[in-house]
Amino acid sequence: MHILFVADGNLKHCGARYHFTYRRLQNGFIRNGHNVYFLSSTDTARAGNIFRSSKLGWRFCNNVFLKTCYNFQPSLIILGQADAIQPESLTKVKSFLPHVKIIQYNVDPLFSRHNINMLKKLLPFMDATFVTTAGTVLKRLSNSHGVVSFIPNPVDKSIDYPKCHERSDQEYDVFWSMRNTRIHEGNPRIEIPLFLEKSGKVKIDYYGMNGKPELWSADYYLALENAKMGLNISHTSLEGDYINKETTNEELYLYSSDRISHYMGSGLLTFSTRGHKIENLFEEDKDIIFFSSKEELLEKILYFKNHDAERREIAGNGWEKSHACYNERLVAKYMLETAFGLPLSEVYAWPTQTY
Repeated sequence: MHILFVADGNLKHCGARYHFTYRRLQNGFIRNGHNVYFLSSTDTARAGNIFRSSKLGWRFCNNVFLKTCYNFQPSLIILGQADAIQPESLTKVKSFLPHVKIIQYNVDPLFSRHNINMLKKLLPFMDATFVTTAGTVLKRLSNSHGVVSFIPNPVDKSIDYPKCHERSDQEYDVFWSMRNTRIHEGNPRIEIPLFLEKSGKVKIDYYGMNGKPELWSADYYLALENAKMGLNISHTSLEGDYINKETTNEELYLYSSDRISHYMGSGLLTFSTRGHKIENLFEEDKDIIFFSSKEELLEKILYFKNHDAERREIAGNGWEKSHACYNERLVAKYMLETAFGLPLSEVYAWPTQTY
């Protein structure tokens, strides 16, 4: 099948963000035997004006998109948070490719108003929409034109190469990395790592906070490789662009930052906050460790620091389950089957309800 994959290719970062979800999914479709042509929407838009502005280049990007569709004749178009692609362009595509299926995916939280609005903008043209939040909250995105469904954050063995569970010689006990963002007082993404550091009992390697720069490129995975455990603390509804004091539990169901796939796919013993029901994907104390407070987290980290064989066993279980159940090939196959209304070929390990 010819598949046109449109997302932000991050060319301006010169390969520093090669581990992003679009690369994993693109790999999945290719490894499943499809002919995939990738179009970087943001970079194409920047190339269309002398100011190198993505917004000023939207018209140019849409013209390139239409010409690419005409030349490549895809059977499936995938939009990965491709803000530049406009509804008018999708109408034109349907005029000369009436049988093409069009889907979109988004890995950001649904308690973000901006995120919801961005998804809704193209819903009338979508045969399927996929997000990394599950459950009844997806009814907000249901429409008569297509279905909405959950996908897990995919792991990819070619990207998530470390096997931290097979080693005990790492320099650091715990790893944490985040993007610099507007931080509000009491944010756990800052407080928890600092609490662990100030305890004096845990050697933690962190980035993107407390004066330390963000971590990208191959250095990101070199740092992962040099730790035994990792913190999975997802965005909160009171942080930066996500401020929404009315966030409900259903908006958190199964949502996680994609770092969970980086960590578990790399064999780190992963500690995740409760409340997102991630235990429906990974078994507590068998594949992953959960915590409800920073004190509980510290206690559990110290336990596994002193019981390395148990750390390696649980981390190994999480690594094995991640690569067996949530890999890029399975997620890509599920997206295609759902988009074309085909019978599911697998008993997938995640919720497959459509809305």
